[in-house]
Amino acid sequence: MNTPRPRRFQSALLVGDDGRASMALIRALHEGGFAVLQRPKGPAALELAVSGEFDLVLWRCDGLALRDLDALAAIARSDVPVIAVLEEALPDAVAECLTAGADACLQADAPDRVVVAQAHAVLRRRGVAPVASESLGLLQIGDLVVDLDRCEVERGGEYIPLTASEFRILAFLAKNAGRVLAPHEILNAVSDEYEYRPREAQEVLKVYIRRIRRKLEPSPEEPRYLVTVRGFGYRLEGGGCRPQHAPAAANTA
Repeated sequence: MNTPRPRRFQSALLVGDDGRASMALIRALHEGGFAVLQRPKGPAALELAVSGEFDLVLWRCDGLALRDLDALAAIARSDVPVIAVLEEALPDAVAECLTAGADACLQADAPDRVVVAQAHAVLRRRGVAPVASESLGLLQIGDLVVDLDRCEVERGGEYIPLTASEFRILAFLAKNAGRVLAPHEILNAVSDEYEYRPREAQEVLKVYIRRIRRKLEPSPEEPRYLVTVRGFGYRLEGGGCRPQHAPAAANTA
């Protein structure tokens, strides 16, 4: 029996809009050794936040809506470390979030080093050691781990054998997890010798997507990781929940 490799990374879920402040948070967390997945607010994001798939959750609490405070409370009840991200960390707002269940509060435009220090401080209080710099070669999306240094992929601790081309495609999607990427954008990012036109790329990438799904997905007919967004392209998910309110045809290449 193979001995599992020790975890060399930490994962964070950022729930909120995709504005400049959120992008700055993602960049800071990446630099601090976190693999980050971003989701808009909603029931699906809350389900993912309480699932335990992530070491840390950051929840945007703009305006201190009741649903945000309820979300903080639900995450805290699930024993998942959670940081409330505020547009302005005013005393009343900080007090509301901490009372609701947040482990800490951050102002959205906080300096990078403060973001990283606060994230590690919260995890340290939970008994989680900070990651080493070597972890920056690992990306985690849900229970999917992409090792950029070793060119390996694991799902739930199980090794997924991929060809070199399949790995490059999946690695590019992992670097942009949660984003919808067009077929020509994906292929041109991983190809050094040829530039694909949009229509041509659609047909070529479909073949690769089918091959990757056969290896990656528990059920290739109902993909939970490599999801099709009809008319736009593909995005890589954490596998925690299946697309809802989408026709079945939208989930296949």
